[in-house]
Amino acid sequence: MTAIGGALTRFFTLVLRPFENGNAFGGIIFISLATGAVMLVLFKLVSNQQAMKEIKTKISAYFLELRLYKEDASTVLASQGRILRTNLSYMKLAVLPAVIMIIPVVLIMIQLNLRYAHHALLPGQTAIVKVTSAPGVDVLGERLTLVPGQGVEKASSAVRIPSLGETDWKIRLTERGVGTIKVASSAAEVTIPVYATTKTMPVYAEVKKASFWDGLMNPGAPRLPAAMPVAAIEIKYPPMAFNFGLFHLSWLWTFLVVSMAFGVILKYVFKVE
Repeated sequence: MTAIGGALTRFFTLVLRPFENGNAFGGIIFISLATGAVMLVLFKLVSNQQAMKEIKTKISAYFLELRLYKEDASTVLASQGRILRTNLSYMKLAVLPAVIMIIPVVLIMIQLNLRYAHHALLPGQTAIVKVTSAPGVDVLGERLTLVPGQGVEKASSAVRIPSLGETDWKIRLTERGVGTIKVASSAAEVTIPVYATTKTMPVYAEVKKASFWDGLMNPGAPRLPAAMPVAAIEIKYPPMAFNFGLFHLSWLWTFLVVSMAFGVILKYVFKVE
């Protein structure tokens, strides 16, 4: 899964390169439109279009029957029953294609979340680094340290919160680019990138220990050493939203609305049932 995630990350970086210089809106719209078209074609290829067409014809006929015999209660009830059974048959035909489509859609959404869930920081801006200790670790006894690398400086000393199992620092970005911070315990240490750029690029806001789930959700992210008594390290980047006049939508809602709307339009172009 790590290899697949890494390959997809490189692919999306290449595809979205024309939109990486401050044009996040153009990138999310482009991917949403492309996804709507690709998923529509995929649905057509893996579904039984002829059977779906026949079922939709039957449903239209039953609705016509309702209109023609609306005064006959027994006929109306029988037509409604046939409409229900036929709709269930249509849904049965659509289940397998929908399940097949879920896999590529989830992989696409993971890549979009890396790029459009958060804004990178800019020089002069600050962010909180939240380190969550592993269960059972004494926050006051295990003295974690944070060492800023190039382009980053500490803006506060460590704040330890035993009740939450947290150790927090505030950092400040001093120059553009990808800086680093090093978080160390008595057993191990990890170096984490910190992003200070206007480019749209993968931003790893949270680092965890290696696992199948984290490898799937954060392909390419650094991993915490197994010996480190830390469950997660999170950098609080500002969330990204897209402005649609009266509405400010997250990348997820923007992606779902645009891709589905484009799919409905292209449905008639590609003649998908």
